[in-house]
Amino acid sequence: MPWRGPYKLRDLIDRPADDDRYLPTDDVGVYVVTRARWEGSPNRQCGVLYVGGNTGKSDRFRTRVGDLLADMCGFYGRETGHHSGGQSIRGWCKKERANPLDLWIGWQTEVTCKRCAEIDACDQLQPELNKKRPSRCPEHDGRTGH
Repeated sequence: MPWRGPYKLRDLIDRPADDDRYLPTDDVGVYVVTRARWEGSPNRQCGVLYVGGNTGKSDRFRTRVGDLLADMCGFYGRETGHHSGGQSIRGWCKKERANPLDLWIGWQTEVTCKRCAEIDACDQLQPELNKKRPSRCPEHDGRTGH
């Protein structure tokens, strides 16, 4: 399955408001945040920080990526926030004295099963900041590759 990106977060945010061609789709997908640029597909050598996807059955993949970006940049409070991965990346950036806008993001949207695709990406890329492996796919009995 092809990957879109990677896009440096700074460049993704600094695009004209009427240019949606670099935004993820609304439907299902998997995204990856890395320390370094990659070609074709992300790999472990690009410093994979986080792998995620949209939760539930709703078509809110673009919104999920937006929640990630907001929380990465610190736009959440003690009792609020939308994305634990974004908050983990924020903590990593503070510890490493790194600017989250200098990280890279890419996504895969042509997936048959979002849960299986996220499990596969986590298994292959072994992200540094994911606190737990995605739950097994109830539709495919935990098998991957769908």
